[in-house]
Amino acid sequence: MKIRMSPNIAIRHKDYTAAVNFYTNVIGFENRSSDSRLADFDADSINLFVLEDDEFNGPVLEFFVSNLEEARDYLVKNGCKVLRWRGKRQDCYIQDPFGVIYNLWEE
Repeated sequence: MKIRMSPNIAIRHKDYTAAVNFYTNVIGFENRSSDSRLADFDADSINLFVLEDDEFNGPVLEFFVSNLEEARDYLVKNGCKVLRWRGKRQDCYIQDPFGVIYNLWEE
């Protein structure tokens, strides 16, 4: 099984408008998205997404994996817990033993 870091980071927050405002007007990132529910900021070598979410607040990093279910099982056996699991091409959140949340994305 192969796991590698993705250049995608999501900022999930219940106040989507305030978060988008902050990253646009305070930080100065350009929003590349015309979607009213997803901001996609050009942040140099990473893709920074802002999404509205009533359940999770804060950053969600992402791992690319070669097999979604195998990666989930492996990580759970090694102290991680599943926070949200929607399957391939959707949110699959795992929290590591140190509190960091990752989305698993099958390549």
